[in-house]
Amino acid sequence: MSRYRGRRSGGSSRLIPFIIALLVAIAAIVLVIINVTKDKNPADDVVDDAQQGDVMPDDTLPDEGDDTTVEDEPQHVVIEVQGDEERYDAVYRVGDTGYEMYTYVESTAKKYADNINAIADAVAGTATVYMLPAPLSSGITLPDALYGKDIFSDQKAAEDGIIGFMNDKVVSVPLNKAMMAHRGEYIYFRTDHHWTATGAYYAYAEFCKAAGKTPTPLESYETEEFPGFLGTFYRDTNESSHLGDNPDTVVAYHPLSTEATLDYTDKNGQVIRWPIIYDQSSAPASYKYGTFVGGDQPYTIIKNPALTDGSSCVVVKESFGNAFVPFLVDHYETVHVIDYRYWEGSVSDFVKTNGVDDVLFVNNLSAIRSSVLVGYLHDIL
Repeated sequence: MSRYRGRRSGGSSRLIPFIIALLVAIAAIVLVIINVTKDKNPADDVVDDAQQGDVMPDDTLPDEGDDTTVEDEPQHVVIEVQGDEERYDAVYRVGDTGYEMYTYVESTAKKYADNINAIADAVAGTATVYMLPAPLSSGITLPDALYGKDIFSDQKAAEDGIIGFMNDKVVSVPLNKAMMAHRGEYIYFRTDHHWTATGAYYAYAEFCKAAGKTPTPLESYETEEFPGFLGTFYRDTNESSHLGDNPDTVVAYHPLSTEATLDYTDKNGQVIRWPIIYDQSSAPASYKYGTFVGGDQPYTIIKNPALTDGSSCVVVKESFGNAFVPFLVDHYETVHVIDYRYWEGSVSDFVKTNGVDDVLFVNNLSAIRSSVLVGYLHDIL
C-alpha cells in the first residue's frame, strides 16, 4: 500500500511544473483572445447608448448645434452678366433682359401686413388666410455680380421682413427659396416684369405644401405657346432693340378640368363668359400676357363641375396673380378672383357671405412697396 502512496506522491511532484506551464499558456491564449475581441466590438455601454438613440462620438455626427445640410443651402445656378448694361427710370437692362429696380420700404410693408392681419382677424374661424409675397426677377434671375447694387434691395430680406409683420392667423408662404432653386429656368420674362406661368407654377406648388394639397405635376398639363411677346420692360427701355430683337414666348398651362367655366365682371359691370386660357396667337406683342383668366378684371368667378365638395377660395391679386390662378382650378369647386385695384366691396364680408374656405393674397414685392396700391387694399378690408 505504501508503495502506491510513494509512487503517487513522486508522480505528483513531477506533474506540478507541467501543470503550471499549461496554466500559463492557457492564460496567455485567453489574454490574446480578449484583446483581439476588444478591438472588434464596442463596449457594452456604447452599444446600449446607441440602441437608446444617444449621441454617438463627435466624428460620426455634425458638431452640436450645426444643423446645416446640403439640402438647406442648395448650390444655385450661377447667372453671368451677358452683354452691356444700361439704366432707365425704373428698369436696369443687362443685354437682352430687363430688371425692375427695387427698394424695400419697411413702413409700407408694415401697412400691407396690417391690412392682411385685419382680414385674417375678421374671418378667423371661417377661412384660412394665406399670404404669398412674389419676388421680382431682379431678386431671382439677376446676374450674381449685380447683387448688392444700391438699386436692388435684398428681396430675401424683404420677404423676411414682410412675413415678420404678419400675425399668427396668417399662413405666410415664402417663395424666394423655391424660385432661387429654379433660377436657371425660364421663370421670368426678359422683356416684361411678370413671372412666366412656369414661375407661377412653382409658387403654386409652395402654396400646396402649406395648404396640405398635392400639386399637379407640371408635365400633366396641356400647354399652349404664344411667341413674340414684348412686355413692360420693352416699353420702359424706350423699345430697346436689345429686347425687341429677342422677344419672349408666353407659355400657358390649361387646367386638367376642361369643363371649368370662367365669367368675369368688367369695369362697366358687364358679366362676360371667357376662356381660362385665351388664344393670343394673333394678339399684338404687348397683349400676350392677357391669355390668363381674362386679364385684370375687377371680379372673376371660375366654376369646376368636376368637383362637388363645395370647396372655394378667393385670390386677392394684381396682375402677378393672373398666371397663378389657373393652377387652382383643379383644387376647388369655385375660385373667386378679386383684383383689389378695381374691385369695390369688403373682402371680409365677401368671405363670410360666400362661405369661402381659403383666402390667398398673391402680391408681388413691387406692389407691396407701393403706398398707392397698399391704400387700395386697405379700402376693401
